[in-house]
Amino acid sequence: MSPRDFLRELAYPASSSGTLIALITFLLLISLASAAGMLGIWLAIVVIPAYLRYLTMIAEARARERDASPPGIEYFTLVGNAWTLFPVIPVVLLGVLVVETMQALGAAAALVVALLGVPVLPAIIGVLVITHSPPQSVDPRAIVRFIRGCGPSYAYAPLAAVLVVAVPLMLDFLPSWAQSLLEVYLLAAFFAVVGAVTRSAGLIDDVDLPDGTEPDPDEALAEETADRTRVLNHAYGFVSRGNRDGGLEHVYASLRNDPDPDEAWRWYLEQMLRWEDTYPGLLLAQQYVGRLLEHGDQLAAVKLMLRCSLVDVSFRPLTVDLPRAIAAAEACDNRELVETLSRRR
Repeated sequence: MSPRDFLRELAYPASSSGTLIALITFLLLISLASAAGMLGIWLAIVVIPAYLRYLTMIAEARARERDASPPGIEYFTLVGNAWTLFPVIPVVLLGVLVVETMQALGAAAALVVALLGVPVLPAIIGVLVITHSPPQSVDPRAIVRFIRGCGPSYAYAPLAAVLVVAVPLMLDFLPSWAQSLLEVYLLAAFFAVVGAVTRSAGLIDDVDLPDGTEPDPDEALAEETADRTRVLNHAYGFVSRGNRDGGLEHVYASLRNDPDPDEAWRWYLEQMLRWEDTYPGLLLAQQYVGRLLEHGDQLAAVKLMLRCSLVDVSFRPLTVDLPRAIAAAEACDNRELVETLSRRR
């Protein structure tokens, strides 16, 4: 990771319009919660965890060299994806430790504690982004291996963490609203830098971190299903308001990041074909047919086309996929499908 890359990630929250709008929205909601008295407490309970989750997702998005998806309704629930909230724990613990050390031993000792803790914090977040496992993110072996894997580029992450504290202190003459905006921005920039450091070392998808306890398969399946259900509910909200493209894009974004994309495609299609309006599901099926044909799975593609024809007799693959679809039907010796597709060329 070069100095230029570091500066680009520091500027990422401002250069990404979606991220900047999300951060300003969170700031306005937090300000509203602060000014709303007792009612503000309930608003803060919903908004602050959503903001913290979004920061973690910024780190994961930048680790994959993409923009963070706009925060959906699932960010504002207190169940599911608990791992995204875990960075709060080490940050709070470090802050408490620094304060207690200052009160007991003075500012010099507190500075030493901070200097010891800050270099470790980005590694905890980095390992968490890779593994989605809070226990593994605090495993000393995983932390050391992550830092070694990043090499000299890792130094940019603690530097970004220092800026989160140092810059507001140096600009304490700014009005309170500007201070709040600066703090929200710098936190997002810090998480973006952590993600970029992870990406620059090639660790996001290929890293040999020490294995923790093996996850229970049933629990993992239940969590995946819960995540997909939240995505689908959000997509349905878009579609029901007339934004079909937005709903489908939300599903496609989830498919790109799903740990088991083959199963995810089948699951989303099955659920969407149960909607009263099956058209969005059929649009998804067109993409799915193309994916199956691209992977050479002709039999599955033919079965899917036949299934969708039962839902809507006018169903057809995308034009670009039609020659391969006809070839797949011929290979499966389904003359009726061959004739049907040939008439639609």
